[in-house]
Amino acid sequence: MEPTHVGLIPDGMRRWADANGATYAESYRSGSEKVIEILLALRHNQVRTVSVYNLSRANLARPPAQLDAVFDATVYFFSELLPAHFDSDEYTVQLHGDRSLLPRRYVDAAEALERATHGDSFHINILAAYDAYDELRAAHQRAQQQGCDIAAAFDIPDVDLVIRTTAEPLLSGFLPLQSQYAELVFLDTPLNELTTDHIDDLISEHRRFPQRRGR
Repeated sequence: MEPTHVGLIPDGMRRWADANGATYAESYRSGSEKVIEILLALRHNQVRTVSVYNLSRANLARPPAQLDAVFDATVYFFSELLPAHFDSDEYTVQLHGDRSLLPRRYVDAAEALERATHGDSFHINILAAYDAYDELRAAHQRAQQQGCDIAAAFDIPDVDLVIRTTAEPLLSGFLPLQSQYAELVFLDTPLNELTTDHIDDLISEHRRFPQRRGR
């Protein structure tokens, strides 16, 4: 079955920096460029939605220097990389998470993209200051207001395939309800060394993965 929604947990940048004599800022900036390569490869493989785990709310307890490296790289991703590689008429970007916990420059860059992108062929969800309990509470509130089932009140649809770029078999709070029937792939290859061939192979393998969804 073709995956229409892929979750990406880009992990291991700090370890990659330590192993390669790079600064965290250099590693995260390189990682943001690698995420662009992955997005392009996924779109080439007919994936329509990608949800990228940028920061959980728990991640915000990290030291300020580490967080600044993430924020700087993500602002670069929003303001330069995405506009340079995708046509605003063909894709949309949406930020999910508690925006009040994020730096103003981060939110401004994300919201500028949300306003500028209005295509329907490729959707990019960015999860930042994200917490699954917050998402569940918000969906419950929307379901009550709209008089619908809570399953229909989530902004992000079910995920078919989750790719994490470290070998630890953890979702770390990434879209737990939407990922309940997803294929989970944990890679030994760090994000900064991932290639488009890796992505092509993962999609090819997923097409052979049994999609029973509990049946």
